[in-house]
Amino acid sequence: MLIELDRKNVAVFLGYRGMKPDEKTEKLIDEIYEELLSVADPKYIYKEYDFSKTEDEVCINGVAFKSRKLSYHLKNSNSICLFGATLGHGVDTVIRKYSLSDTVRAAIAQSVGAAMVETLCNIGCEQIKKDLSCEIRPRYSPGYADLDLSSQKEFFSLLEMTKRLGVSLNESCVMSPTKTVTAFVGIIREDK
Repeated sequence: MLIELDRKNVAVFLGYRGMKPDEKTEKLIDEIYEELLSVADPKYIYKEYDFSKTEDEVCINGVAFKSRKLSYHLKNSNSICLFGATLGHGVDTVIRKYSLSDTVRAAIAQSVGAAMVETLCNIGCEQIKKDLSCEIRPRYSPGYADLDLSSQKEFFSLLEMTKRLGVSLNESCVMSPTKTVTAFVGIIREDK
């Protein structure tokens, strides 16, 4: 799967708000993008669930996720998809290599990787819309706002992230590979 480079996102992740990177930096971005693309193993998965909610909790398949903001975020949603996307371990290897030898390249690799996984998430969400003939709410990830990062544990279990994507979760709820995203996606169908 080809993941096109979103240069605007890379620039934002590098701190170039409202400015464009200079020619030398643009060249490094291109080089690192090509390198990451050659080692990336982009994949995404999702699973649709029915859900119930109260004012401060969303319940999926018997698992309660405590979050007033997630509950509000899912207004008008008929169902919910748990979504996961990763670029794979190869990208982490390149980032780690640069973090030991070249901090500029490491920062650019982090930013390019982040932009690539964002693009992958957008591709996955477009596929959800196509597959389920629906509209969707914006992604909402564990660790955002009042949804505790520890909710990753239950999320991982429900979506079978390790089995299906090869992504692991450490005791601090940090994912490996690091260029991985998990998210709740509200599904909106007009026939509600």
